[in-house]
Amino acid sequence: MREKPRNLAFSYLVFLTIATSSQISAASHYKHARRHRDFATTPSNWGDAAANLLDGPKDFSIFPASSSVSSTSVASALPTRFLDSSAASPAPRQPHQQSRNRNPCLEKYCGAGRECQLSLNGHVAVCICARRCARRHRPVCGSNGKVYANHCELHRAACNAGSPLTASRLMRCLHRDVHQETSTALPATGNVLASTARSTSIPATKAETDRSFERENLVDKESYDLKDCSAQEYEIMKDNLLLYNHARLMAQDNHSKEYLVSIMFSHYDQNNNGNLERDELEQIAEREDLEQLSRGCSLGHMISYDDADKDGRLNINEFYMAFSKLYSVSVVSLDKTLEINEISARVGDNVEIKCDVTGTPPPPLVWRRNDADLEVLSEPEVRVFNDGSLYLERVQLIHAGNYTCHALRNKDVVQTHVLTVHTIPEVRVTPRLQSKRPGEEATMWCHVVGEPLPRVEWLKNDEPLREQTDVGNKYEVVGNGTRLIVKGIGYADTGAYMCQATSVGGITRDISSLVVQEQPTPTAAANEERRFFSFHNRGISVYEPSTCRLYHQIKSTDVIPGTREYVCGEGGVSCSWGRAINVANRYVYVSQPKKDRVLVISKIQMVVVDVVITDKYPVELEYAAALDQVWILNWRSERDIGIKTVQVIRDAAQKRKHHTVHPEPIDGHFDLVRGLYIPERQDIGHVFKYGYVTHTNQRGMYKLDLANMRYTRSADLAPYNCVPRNIQFPALYGFVVLECEEPVTARATGQLLLDYLTDTVLAHKPALVGKPLVSPDSRHLVTFDKQGSGVLLVVQEILPTGLKFAFDVKTTLNISDIAFYPSQTTHGYDLYASSIDKEDILFLNLATGKVEMITGVGKAMPTNMTKWGNPNRPIVESGIFGQYMVSPSNEALFVLNGETRTVNCEIGGLTHPGAVVWFTVSLH
Repeated sequence: MREKPRNLAFSYLVFLTIATSSQISAASHYKHARRHRDFATTPSNWGDAAANLLDGPKDFSIFPASSSVSSTSVASALPTRFLDSSAASPAPRQPHQQSRNRNPCLEKYCGAGRECQLSLNGHVAVCICARRCARRHRPVCGSNGKVYANHCELHRAACNAGSPLTASRLMRCLHRDVHQETSTALPATGNVLASTARSTSIPATKAETDRSFERENLVDKESYDLKDCSAQEYEIMKDNLLLYNHARLMAQDNHSKEYLVSIMFSHYDQNNNGNLERDELEQIAEREDLEQLSRGCSLGHMISYDDADKDGRLNINEFYMAFSKLYSVSVVSLDKTLEINEISARVGDNVEIKCDVTGTPPPPLVWRRNDADLEVLSEPEVRVFNDGSLYLERVQLIHAGNYTCHALRNKDVVQTHVLTVHTIPEVRVTPRLQSKRPGEEATMWCHVVGEPLPRVEWLKNDEPLREQTDVGNKYEVVGNGTRLIVKGIGYADTGAYMCQATSVGGITRDISSLVVQEQPTPTAAANEERRFFSFHNRGISVYEPSTCRLYHQIKSTDVIPGTREYVCGEGGVSCSWGRAINVANRYVYVSQPKKDRVLVISKIQMVVVDVVITDKYPVELEYAAALDQVWILNWRSERDIGIKTVQVIRDAAQKRKHHTVHPEPIDGHFDLVRGLYIPERQDIGHVFKYGYVTHTNQRGMYKLDLANMRYTRSADLAPYNCVPRNIQFPALYGFVVLECEEPVTARATGQLLLDYLTDTVLAHKPALVGKPLVSPDSRHLVTFDKQGSGVLLVVQEILPTGLKFAFDVKTTLNISDIAFYPSQTTHGYDLYASSIDKEDILFLNLATGKVEMITGVGKAMPTNMTKWGNPNRPIVESGIFGQYMVSPSNEALFVLNGETRTVNCEIGGLTHPGAVVWFTVSLH
């Protein structure tokens, strides 16, 4: 609890501050309201607004290509990127229609630091940089090291600079080096030129008035002699001034030292104009008898020494910089036993980490992760508080890793905090219920995921099972608990068999029930089965894998219900399929590049229920399950030339008419990209917030906010000569794996390991080339490099410390496609690979490195017959507890049994089968 003020001076100052704040607040509210109501503009100030537009950040609203703008509209002279769909209409409106319509600015959101302005005819709502901010004195430190009077000024400066600025703790600016401040404060060349252009358009009378004002405020060094106030005496005066005000105003609040300078500025700014003039400073010095703080120096000398722009007054930033040396000499220390601090948290917890680096006085602290400053990261779940503590909100697996803290001006004393994030184990068993006769054998399967990998055991009616060594060997546990076999069952074996997973995250169980009776009844296992769609030249076929029975067929010549369009075309028109994906086990989305559309097929009705029109040549599809979005990459050409557009189908799993939207445009047009990389769903169920976008021959990538469909920041990969070719997202430990190549020549430049949270590079392996693939449990990374004599498979383990080499396999099999199949010996996955030119399937145990071959699977489709970047021989697994895989050959489908590693059946009579999509159907 704070004590009452000790003297009347403090009471007076508090009263003065509250009164001033109230007046400023009221005035700012009035000005804010007025700025959004005063929509009428004159030709002269509209020209100024247009000039301001050229300096500010671009308005990313969509401008429809089909719309037109009246030739009389002032906005017709502006670049398209500043307008949105409200800025144009199919035909000019009549005056009486305009008067009845709502003002466009009432429906236009411009964001912080910007305001809405109308064109002369009132048709066009345009966002421009805010022309002024309320004189509210609430200093804020910008990420560029400058101090701004309030948040409005910060956002306004960011708008004019065309680059984002974030708010940091005020202490960061207060302790910033002078040479750093000077360099960051320099404007960009483009902004300087734009400012010059604007100044020439100012009327002569206004320019003369401004020059006259500047002359009046120039420092007269002749009349204000500095001989009596040397630099040393001036520094002593400032130190004494701070000590004086600190003792008088802040004796009971040692945690708000940066607030001291703030309250001093507010107190000295007598006319509340946001600047300190010499007269104000001299009046304060005389009234409070401050001359005694130093011989020969007074407050007025601050204009002489710290007026950086020489305009005869001090703004908030200059005033803060004048005291930037406050607490700069700080002796910091850290207990040797606290240098490494280990922290454990569960997914979803809120974690606050205190830094044990101390000093006298307490120094401002910097938090880093992989050498990236977390305070300027702009991640809402990662915050640095004013007291120097780090706060992680609802931690996820990507937050695991090392966090370091040190004093702002002393990087030698560092504390490292090692954060380990664990999950509650997840357990799934099958079958849920089974009925057997006495004497038969019962098998139950269990799949477990979690971080760390849980310990698995089986129980019967809450009692742990032990593998029996007596007569009959009743129980057999296979593959670390992945399977339980009950042999020679009798009536006493009826019960609830539980697969239990235990880790630091907790204990989780799932139950498989066994009923033993003379006449077994149909069980729940028979109520669910896997089926798959096969897309080929003559249409779409649906099969059941165990018997290889044709379940349903959609012919290429079928008419799409509710339309007059064919699925593919009349007569001998062959189907051309891009990609096909399962959406929430409700629909199958498949792209048709030559028809510029995506078909939506219902799993239940087995017909096309929706047709989604897209940009030219839609090919690649990715499903973001957590957001229920389907992302489309449109090639815009029959060949992949690296100039593609991105579209999104929202509410993809909902029963409704779907349409596409584009992500937020850049510079008034939709971005043309090379690659779009959306994280695939992993077993452990981590929800990814971001994807990445790459551009042709650009050594870097842009981070894509999936929920808001906009870019957030970029990652520079030029030091590694890396144009990303492929990107993979393990769900564990916050890693991102990149396959790199150099611009133009496309020569491989190795593999990069990035931190997903900060986009910093953690490791570079120039000699490791090839396409990376992550197993669904995020435990293994497989890189396959196609060489002249075959393929090299490099297997790495994904650990908290990074990637660890496990083994490599060199094979003469030219690999076409790879699938991960649930392992029968571990709770992980094994690898199956199809061949480009041989009738073989390769099996690789990722735990032991064991290799086998499955032969007799037919010849693959000739490579010259494949299109849209598809493999000539796909291989697709059916998911957890799925027994089968499918691999199309040139004229048939081969169904493989993953448990026995044999061919289950061959389905012939198909022409160039390609994409395969599995789904699960309930039988009732």
